[in-house]
Amino acid sequence: MVKVYSFEGCPWCVKVKNYLKARGVEYEVHDIELNAEDAAECQRISGDLTVPVTTIDGKNYVLGFDKKKIDELLASA
Repeated sequence: MVKVYSFEGCPWCVKVKNYLKARGVEYEVHDIELNAEDAAECQRISGDLTVPVTTIDGKNYVLGFDKKKIDELLASA
């Protein structure tokens, strides 16, 4: 399951979500401003509250909008 930790108004978050949509990848959005549990999980994963954080396998993550790394994690999932 692909998860995107983000918040409204984040342009890089929009880029990640649009990229995943364009590739036909289903994903869940976890808004760290609206949900304290999502914020805590985002911080546990990346060590920070910088977004977007995209997880593919629950362990590895991509910070920011990095097409190459997203593609690598999708291919290995």
